[in-house]
Amino acid sequence: MNVLRTLRPSNVILIAAMPFIIYLFVSTNNYKRSIYAIVGIGENASTLFASFLCGLAVFCAGFWLAYSLLKNPEKSKASQLSQNAALIIYFTLLALIATNAVDLSIFVDSIVANSVDPYTSDLIQKAVRPRQLTPEAQILVLGVFSKATFAYLIASLGLLLIHFLSKSKQALVSLSRYALTLLLLANALGAFYILFVAHAGFAAGLMVTLRAAFFAYFSSMILGLIWAGLQSLEKKKHTNLLYSIAALTFFGLCAFFAMQPQQSYSLIGSLEGRVAIIKGTPQSATDQIRFGEYDGADHTSIDIRSVKDPNHALVTIEKNKRVSAAFIPTETVPADANLLWQTSFLPDESKYPAITFGVLGFFTMLLVICSIYRAEHPLAIAAEFFIDTVRGIPMLVIILYVGLPLSGAIKSASDGAINLSNMTRGIVAISIGYSAYMAEIFRAGILAVPKGQIEAARSLGLSRWQVARFVVLPQALSIVIPPLGNEFIAMLKDTSLLSILSVRDVTQRMREFQASSFLPFAPFNSAAILYVVLTLGAASIIKSIERRYERKSH
Repeated sequence: MNVLRTLRPSNVILIAAMPFIIYLFVSTNNYKRSIYAIVGIGENASTLFASFLCGLAVFCAGFWLAYSLLKNPEKSKASQLSQNAALIIYFTLLALIATNAVDLSIFVDSIVANSVDPYTSDLIQKAVRPRQLTPEAQILVLGVFSKATFAYLIASLGLLLIHFLSKSKQALVSLSRYALTLLLLANALGAFYILFVAHAGFAAGLMVTLRAAFFAYFSSMILGLIWAGLQSLEKKKHTNLLYSIAALTFFGLCAFFAMQPQQSYSLIGSLEGRVAIIKGTPQSATDQIRFGEYDGADHTSIDIRSVKDPNHALVTIEKNKRVSAAFIPTETVPADANLLWQTSFLPDESKYPAITFGVLGFFTMLLVICSIYRAEHPLAIAAEFFIDTVRGIPMLVIILYVGLPLSGAIKSASDGAINLSNMTRGIVAISIGYSAYMAEIFRAGILAVPKGQIEAARSLGLSRWQVARFVVLPQALSIVIPPLGNEFIAMLKDTSLLSILSVRDVTQRMREFQASSFLPFAPFNSAAILYVVLTLGAASIIKSIERRYERKSH
């Protein structure tokens, strides 16, 4: 009964209804197929899940072993017991994996197959779903994995041996801490990879949803802390002068790039067919031709065709009857060509820096003016502007903007070097959107701390960072934990919006299954029940964190 009193009423209702829900999914084929498709349960799911737990157990045991040895050099009975248990689990599982007594080959093959590009990699069997390695790649991956596991086992034994030898040799004490720290970091990274990065074929859709929520939540918290910190900046004597100089510098760079030599282009030929446009031609000039908006045009839309260079454009006009005109640099125009229109513009390598520095200069000068008027730091005003602006934009619009045009522009500007996956784009978008709400939560928590305590801490000689770390944040956390929990639940649900970017989370898989099965209710009901279970579980965890933090604060 005491356990029931600690549960939320909604969870008690869900637990009572769980037998009926399980019976529904087990006994009804439509619901069974729906939940399998939505969660993303693939082939060999039970084997993959067991391997996932085994790998996670190895890294968690190694992490706890290193952490407990670092934290509790003088062992109590409880810490001695936990260290011995972690030691036995860690090396037993590592030894079993290294000797192939525990077979993780299917799990490793699944991770590798889903980590490489299926279109360019020779490791993948073409046109096979789900992705599978070729027989040769399986042998190669298994050999590398066996050697890596054995090397990891030997390295772990060596690091722990240094620690145990340091008890008798004082010279190895400092080296022992480095060895344990290295062991801790290696296992922490391994556990993080298994839990949040590696392909989870046993529940791919569910893990995508949980991972997206996790990464977006902590990223938005970091951004929110940054915005909240900027809002609390204090303006100093020369702050406005420095930012005015920065604004003038931006304007100077804008003028420098704007005065660079312009490129001259000419439209030649006739408008009976398509127009050949060289790749890399500015979009504004291309649109003028496409929609007939240049001087002397009749505002009629014209079809265009992309070509690689001026010579290719001229050859295309001669050999392709469907292409009758070309838009090429003026210096490459033949003497007998029929000139239709001529224009000049800044090349992209000068135009975009000029626009960027011009916007930065205008925005910085505007911040300085607002700072003079409101007697606040310019960055505080910028953070407030960001928060108010982002909170006024729907989350779906932010996801579409970051996921499509902004990511495309970054990819184009970096010449393909920065090409974010759809999952990463969605996480960045949700992080930006929710960081505005997180900033207001943190700001409210910081303002709730009495100013007298901050002044007392500063009078004791604590720096601004020390005041924030030891005085403000511990008290603010107890205030902001409930709203931060609510934001996580909201974020967990809003990950469903990532399906608009074709991220194969729970919602996207629901839509795919419904489109292929034509079932009216089963996919939607299954997804709804799954989201309810996830949100209620998250709410219970958050409530337990609140109770624990309240006990510590009292």
